[in-house]
Amino acid sequence: MTRSLGLSEDQPGGVSRLPRPASLIAENVTAVTAEEIARLNAHTVADVLQTVPGVQLDLLQTPGGIMLYDILGSPNRHILVQIDGVPQNFVSAENLAHVGMIPVQMVERIEVIKGAASAAWGSALGGVINIVTKLPVADRGAAGLASASIGKKATSDLRGEVSGTSDGFGYYLTGGTIRSDGLRSGNDVDFSHGFGKITYDFPGGARATLGLDARYNDTGTASSTRYDFFQTGMVRYLNGSLALQVPLAERASLDLTGRGGTREMADQRGLLSRDFLFFNAHVREVHQGYTAAINLGDARQGVTTGLEFERIGVTQRELVRHAPGSDADLTLTRYSAYANGTFTLGRLSLLPGVRVDHLNLLDDPFSATLGATVRLGESTLMRGYAARGYSMPLISFFGSTNGEVQHELQQVTTVQWGMESGAVPYLWLKGMLFHNNVWNVQEYDYQAGVIRKQRQRRHGVDLELRTSPWHGFALTGAYTFTDARKSSTGAELDGSISGPRHAVKGSLSYDNTAAGLTCVLTGNYADWKLDTPGAHPVATFFDLHVNQKLAPSRENSPELFFSLRNILDAKLYQYDFHQAAPRWFEIGGRFRF
Repeated sequence: MTRSLGLSEDQPGGVSRLPRPASLIAENVTAVTAEEIARLNAHTVADVLQTVPGVQLDLLQTPGGIMLYDILGSPNRHILVQIDGVPQNFVSAENLAHVGMIPVQMVERIEVIKGAASAAWGSALGGVINIVTKLPVADRGAAGLASASIGKKATSDLRGEVSGTSDGFGYYLTGGTIRSDGLRSGNDVDFSHGFGKITYDFPGGARATLGLDARYNDTGTASSTRYDFFQTGMVRYLNGSLALQVPLAERASLDLTGRGGTREMADQRGLLSRDFLFFNAHVREVHQGYTAAINLGDARQGVTTGLEFERIGVTQRELVRHAPGSDADLTLTRYSAYANGTFTLGRLSLLPGVRVDHLNLLDDPFSATLGATVRLGESTLMRGYAARGYSMPLISFFGSTNGEVQHELQQVTTVQWGMESGAVPYLWLKGMLFHNNVWNVQEYDYQAGVIRKQRQRRHGVDLELRTSPWHGFALTGAYTFTDARKSSTGAELDGSISGPRHAVKGSLSYDNTAAGLTCVLTGNYADWKLDTPGAHPVATFFDLHVNQKLAPSRENSPELFFSLRNILDAKLYQYDFHQAAPRWFEIGGRFRF
């Protein structure tokens, strides 16, 4: 099922637990469309997230590589990542989802929910990255695209897609490869991916959707002759889903979904001089899930209720040292029930939600949210919400002192409030204040070999602006301030735990439709405030992306593009053997049919 918030003022549709327009969403949400993604010449979802206000990646290295990220100070282990409702997080590997290994060609829209969203989504203490894939092209038997690019260090991106509909059937297929010798030493990538979706529209309005997603990546993470060290990794995803959407009445529908697949990951570390492994960990997760939901009403007055079941089998091995707690065979099951609604009276909309989960290995969480939006004028909106949410702990025996899985959930209470307005001519503004209290936060003590828990508080502000186009030019800007501290001592958290304290993002774009030319210059400043000796925690990155259609009057015009990334060759790293990518250039072309 293509689950979406329905972020469109004019089109509240899209299939979701509660589709509604942006004016009826209480959370802090940013959405990026396929058109915006194409202008960035992006390779993976990580490239796109680098431009989203409030989202920070630790390092952008070679496309397709492994990277960490945070949303408003909440690290990746607290963030749920989904593709068409299928979770991408490794529950046995600090809940990490590999956003650098999700190719953008299949993406129709990325929706980033910045804050606790457990009442609707489950384990999502810090937010949700919801990826909605493309639907089959309507009214055409076949349409497609072929794209190729080449850049520094033989960094290549080859991809294609084909799509169409006929007699109620629709299909969308895409596949490709990303390969590189590594923009940094030891950061080589060999990434292959394929995605397919088949739909059938029944008489009466019902729709069935079958999806399959396969990705495999062999990648280097770091290498250093100075420290005689290397690290490599392997990540494999194989996921399938089947969804059925059935209209029951004019204002009622039933959604049934099933999903399953495997997630695999390997982490190998060794001595560079001797090609000797001293750490070799492998994880395999086999998952399945089922959902049944009933949608009643519409975007302004509606309720969605649902039941979920999920089972994840975890197999974990460390093949060199076999340290205590490194091997595990576990099965996690989750039963869930949820209800979310929208109730509108004049200019005021109330948005309550509640969810209960039963987990066999963990404590049973209760999640709730109450949000509101108030339209203060024709183009001014006030929004806010309070919520309680959770994220699952590490599902393994790492750091266990009693031979059992850590059963206490990581939990949060959050309050957010803000406004957005287009009252100033040619200018759209949005601001959100946030305050989070988080407890049972897991931190692994490598010296003692145990997991310690702490309580944290995070508060700050997330600001965005956007101008209307003027003679083809448009500006965007954003500033995020995050103050993250230990609740017990008031000590400020290191940036490696909480993300940058100050972050500024912006872009200047030019669009000349008649000439078929688009240009985008993006900027990204971050102050990570790292305590690590020798770290380089402050940097400003500028990227330039240019796209030129060769026959602008034709809908399927061939297109040339180039990107110059990290124009100023800025340096950003916690450790000098693991740095952001240097200045690099790529050129390519796209052909549509």
